[in-house]
Amino acid sequence: MMKKLLIFAFLLWGVALSAQNVTINAVGKNIGGKHIRLFLADDYISGLEVQKADVKLGENDSTFSFGLVTDGVSILTLKIDAFEYSFISQPGKIYELQIDSIDYAIADSVNVLLYKYILPIKITNLDSDDLNIKINKFDVAIENFITRYDRELLVTKDKTIIDSLYQLAESFLQTEKDGSYFHTYVKYELGKMNHVLRLKSRKQQRVELFKDKPIQYYNIGYTDCFNHIFGHYFAQGNKYVSQDELEFWLNTTNYDDLMDALGKDDVLRNEVFRELVLIKGMKDAFSDGIYERQDIIRMLEKIASRTKFEQHKKTALQTIDYLNGISHKGLSIKDFEIKNVMGETQNLQQFIQKPLVLNFVKLNDKDSKRELEVVNYMYENIKDNCEILTVCCDRSLDAMYNFLKNTKIGNRYKWNFAFFDSDYDLLEYFQVKAFPLFILISPDGKVEENPMRNPSEGSLSKFLNKENK
Repeated sequence: MMKKLLIFAFLLWGVALSAQNVTINAVGKNIGGKHIRLFLADDYISGLEVQKADVKLGENDSTFSFGLVTDGVSILTLKIDAFEYSFISQPGKIYELQIDSIDYAIADSVNVLLYKYILPIKITNLDSDDLNIKINKFDVAIENFITRYDRELLVTKDKTIIDSLYQLAESFLQTEKDGSYFHTYVKYELGKMNHVLRLKSRKQQRVELFKDKPIQYYNIGYTDCFNHIFGHYFAQGNKYVSQDELEFWLNTTNYDDLMDALGKDDVLRNEVFRELVLIKGMKDAFSDGIYERQDIIRMLEKIASRTKFEQHKKTALQTIDYLNGISHKGLSIKDFEIKNVMGETQNLQQFIQKPLVLNFVKLNDKDSKRELEVVNYMYENIKDNCEILTVCCDRSLDAMYNFLKNTKIGNRYKWNFAFFDSDYDLLEYFQVKAFPLFILISPDGKVEENPMRNPSEGSLSKFLNKENK
């Protein structure tokens, strides 16, 4: 009998008396030797996913289990290589997962990781009242209706069709208790639809759904609607906060005046909700690129230190983590271990005595091959001024070894190569979305450029010896 691995990852959200066990048991057809990773969507405003468990299965293993402690309804995501599956967990439940055979070659055949492949998973023990079942039925029904009547909803605004859409949504609530998780989910998903289809104005939706209403931090319907309707609050242009005022308050980290100005918006009179909009606004302003990003980070730090609400402190800090994770510029990167062509373990510190050009490639990708040829062409004239570390993201260490040792092209490459060994945590940490990706790291271990321009675009010229410039 194949051994079963039991991994208990405790979700420490404080010592909560309400915490209950959630158990995940899984069986899969071709998961032996794989890293199994479990993530929790710990906060739906920040967008941060927190890794809670990681285990590498033995080559012959086909089962695994995770035991978690949660204090409410949570979104869990199971990841294997570039494949993932998300579902809703409820405290006190056991989830039996069946993983069908995974075609790993699908992910190997493309040079992008932006698209996440869906793990072929079935939860075999769900009852008809499970949130996963109810939400999926609702989402599918609404999506099919909108697809069928898209012109009537988007162009002609046919009242009969709009009323039918509302009736369809309401039909899912006939036996549902007012205020239940699913009831709230449907209410706010309908609000999001009204916003997206422009069936009601943004102002009307703000008042109807959010003014003086309780905040549902952990309901994905509520937060999805909130993120849509209050998205890019400071970029929309409003009469309460001008861009010049916001820029000044961010530069001076003036939390109080900014909060006072936002309070002039009638929908934001409530201090708790106003601060939540501010946190969301900071996250979106960072992405918009209108304001100094470090000023935004400092304002989020100020919110975390000043807020009266523990949930907002958590959200602000996790928003900082999320924003730092998608930018990296100026950040000290974490050390990591990686295998060289001989299978020996190395760490990052070995390579950052000089500026490090860290790059992620696939050896079967023509764009990666082109850039490696440019590196090779320049290497002798830049090697005194920088280090080069190429991380090969093919599935096989043998493929990298054979390329470097047994091909005329690979034999010419004299810089450092390493194998990622299915370390998708590493790829996600450096935000590797497509191959090739080049990143410049300073000798003090901070990210200078992510991404940097490709070598074919002249990015390595700065490292040329003087006589070759």
